[in-house]
Amino acid sequence: MSCNGIATTPPHFELSQIIACHGCDLLLERLPVKPGEKLFCPRCGELLLAPKNNSVNRSLALALSGLVLFPFAILQSIMSLDTMGFENSGNILDGVLMTFRDGYWLVAAILALTTIVFPLIKLTLLFVITLNIKLDRNPDYLRLLMRGYVHFDEWGMLEVYMIGILVTIIKMHHMANIHYETGLFCFIGILAMTLGSTLVMDQEEFWYLIENGNHN
Repeated sequence: MSCNGIATTPPHFELSQIIACHGCDLLLERLPVKPGEKLFCPRCGELLLAPKNNSVNRSLALALSGLVLFPFAILQSIMSLDTMGFENSGNILDGVLMTFRDGYWLVAAILALTTIVFPLIKLTLLFVITLNIKLDRNPDYLRLLMRGYVHFDEWGMLEVYMIGILVTIIKMHHMANIHYETGLFCFIGILAMTLGSTLVMDQEEFWYLIENGNHN
C-alpha cells in the first residue's frame, strides 16, 4: 500500500537527519519512510524519497551475477553465421580488435570503453559498495567509490550494442543460417543485471548508509 507524506523543516540541525530538496535546495527533516511510501518537498513538491524494498541485498546479488557472467559474455562467441558452407563467428573482444585493425581507432576505443571497460567498472564498484554496506564497513574510500558509480552509471551503452546485434540478426536471417552461441545469452544476462541494478538500487538509502552506517 502506497502512502505519501510531506517533509517538514527541521527544528535543529543534525546532519544525519537532514535532507536537501533537489528542486529548491530546502533543508528538511529526514522522516522515516517505508518501501512503497514517498516523501515530497512541501515547497516545490519535488519527490525526495521513494525507498525500494531490500535494495542492498538485491543490488549485491545482481552485481555478483553480472561479474560472474562478464568474462563469458566478452570472450565467448555471440553467434555464428553459416553462408554457403562458410562459417564465421566472433565475440565482443574480436569486434573491438577487428575495428582497431581496420584503422578505426577512435571507434574501437569508444566501443571498448562503453561495452567492456565502463560496464565492468560499474559492476565492480556496485559489488564493492554493497558488500561493504552489507558487512557494515565504512572505509574512507567508500564515498569516492559511490561517486564513481553514479558517474559511470551514465556511460554504459550495452543497450546500444544489443540493438546492433538485433539489427544484424534481422538483416542476416534471410542470407545465412544463424546459430546463437553462449556469449549472446551471457551478454543478455549482463544487460539484464545492469538494468536491474539501476532499477533496484536506492541511491538515497546507499548514501545514508555510507554516511551513517548500517545498524540493522
